[in-house]
Amino acid sequence: MSLTLPIVELRTLLHDALSAALATDALTLPVPLMYTSDVHRPALYLESTVVRGQPGEGKTFWARALTDPQLRTIAAREYRMPRLERTEAVTAFGARPDTGQPTAGELRALTGWGVPPTVLWSTVALTALGVPDLAALTTWTERVDWLTRNPGATDRSLAEFEAAAKATDTVRLVLFDTLDQLHPDRAVAEHLASGMLNLAVTLSRRTTRLRAKVFIRPDMLDEALAGVPRSDRGFLTGRAADLSWGRSDYLGRTARTELYGLFIHLLGNHASAGAAAFRAAWPTWEQSQDGRYLAPSGLSGDPKTQEEFFTTLAGRFMGANARTGYTYNCLSNHLQDARGVITPRPFLTALATALEDTGRNHPGHDRPLHHDDLRNSVGCGARAIELHQALPWVRLAMEPLAGQQVPIWEEDVFDLWERSGLAGRLQEAREAGNGTGRSRTGPRNTTGLPQLLEELVDAGVMCRRTSGQLDMPDVYRVVYGLGRRGGVKRTATTA
Repeated sequence: MSLTLPIVELRTLLHDALSAALATDALTLPVPLMYTSDVHRPALYLESTVVRGQPGEGKTFWARALTDPQLRTIAAREYRMPRLERTEAVTAFGARPDTGQPTAGELRALTGWGVPPTVLWSTVALTALGVPDLAALTTWTERVDWLTRNPGATDRSLAEFEAAAKATDTVRLVLFDTLDQLHPDRAVAEHLASGMLNLAVTLSRRTTRLRAKVFIRPDMLDEALAGVPRSDRGFLTGRAADLSWGRSDYLGRTARTELYGLFIHLLGNHASAGAAAFRAAWPTWEQSQDGRYLAPSGLSGDPKTQEEFFTTLAGRFMGANARTGYTYNCLSNHLQDARGVITPRPFLTALATALEDTGRNHPGHDRPLHHDDLRNSVGCGARAIELHQALPWVRLAMEPLAGQQVPIWEEDVFDLWERSGLAGRLQEAREAGNGTGRSRTGPRNTTGLPQLLEELVDAGVMCRRTSGQLDMPDVYRVVYGLGRRGGVKRTATTA
């Protein structure tokens, strides 16, 4: 398999397509770049009440897609889920603070006044659904007070929405996302999240046409379930779907296959003559009703075909022969965190970094990507940036470890943390987050160092070896400045 594009045009297509994709985020991704990964299909089932996902795996994008009629129609058609086209979704809490949802300051005030989380989120959900009496009020304090003084209003409103949805053969869906912005105190954030989960159970048990979908990190879900009656926990976990790119799906496709499928989709859907020439190399590309180009099944889902394609971009080996490794496997192997999680943005950023470095370090190379630059692109820092956006406290925890070698003993980590005054710095960060703006949730415990370490393990930043020592995957180790004999070298990063 070979591409007929001249090397200059191919490099231009790679640069422009990757740049365009990386310039967007979950809230601004244009329709042509929407990629319907097979592994994400279960997350869109209306009965999937809980959608688990690590930072960067797609929670906010799919929460947006469900509320966007055009994106929802695309998902319904490509996933063969016609029920989605008869779904009306509203956001109760999400990434866009301009949707009328409570601000972080209002949430802190209501929580401080002792408003039960289920009452709070029932008020928010009914307001989002359009209950007139609630919409007429101007503050969340007034709305919560009104619902508290009218205990039968919730049941009446649910019955009215149910009847209206049956009459129009539709489903009303209430979405909750960006739960790591609920409160800077982790315990309070999980307490609030438990109210969302209880409301979701109520809608599922009392109605057939009203549903809630809660997008949440797995570690946060585990703790939030403690605030749900034991009899309902199994109901929720049994209706949970995962957005992971790191596990095989029912077709046996892995994260590597899906990520290359995304990459190829971006190349084929860039608005340029180069993209048209790229598609012409495989004439079985199809144009969908929405104008997006869909790659042939081999390119989108067959590892052997994808490897042949990537060989035209980077060669087959990470050196002279197979003993040095294969280029197709390089990024997917080294960009995984300690739990095997790999996400799209670091993968695409690493490709863009390798492309830029090849142009600078190996300008005469006969392919767009040189294997040395591909190897070093693991240190681009994109995964750390992605993690810090959701868990900014991780950066504070890792700074004292710079210059150390892994594997490392727990006692040495605790000693470095104590000498750096980490507990005090984490507490200061938590207090600074108690302002009126939206802030990220901190660690559960700012003073218990063993508990803090467990959170880093849960987040996939570190893992334990059979010897008891702590290790760190290259995707974080390189960025945080830790060494490992024979590991990937550190490169400049903005993480």
